Amino acid sequence: MRKTLDQDVIAAHEAGHVVLAHYFGREVYGAYLQAQPAAHRGRSERSHVRFALTPHIEGVHLDLARLDERWPLVVRETLVTTRIRLAGPLAQSIYQQQCYRDIAGGQDYSDAIAELLRLERLRLSLPEPKALDTSYKADDILDQLGDGIMRLLTTPVYGLYLQRIARSLLDKEELCGLEITPLLEGMPRHQW
Repeated sequence: MRKTLDQDVIAAHEAGHVVLAHYFGREVYGAYLQAQPAAHRGRSERSHVRFALTPHIEGVHLDLARLDERWPLVVRETLVTTRIRLAGPLAQSIYQQQCYRDIAGGQDYSDAIAELLRLERLRLSLPEPKALDTSYKADDILDQLGDGIMRLLTTPVYGLYLQRIARSLLDKEELCGLEITPLLEGMPRHQW
């Protein structure tokens, strides 16, 4: 069944989330491409990707003695989650050949900002919050993250994986983690 141009765009968008989550070592549980027009479905039926969320956060309050070594991990992993949230609209911009700043990212942009706000609330709830790293509060943090994502996703090797995931979503409409993993086999991943 031939998909519409809108579905091609949405598949590219969801592929961005999948590829970046895998790149950073986050488990991807599944991806779903909604085949019905927006007028015929509920909000809960929209296209989406399920991936492992930010690790290290829950344990911060439980082990304040190790806060100095835990906080950098919390910041790093929150920025990874933020990047994954931004990767959808950015992959969409690559597919549509538009500047990513001109793409309406909707919920993904809101979710990216929410990740940073949760991190700030966590910092403020900890002892001596002024002593903790706040680099994530830079005025241009979303631009910095977006530029880095674009550099990565526009390289030929990652473009290939974006296309592979998008095509599979268009063919099947839904991919589970066990179907996604072989599609990304051999993809270079981030090394910490």
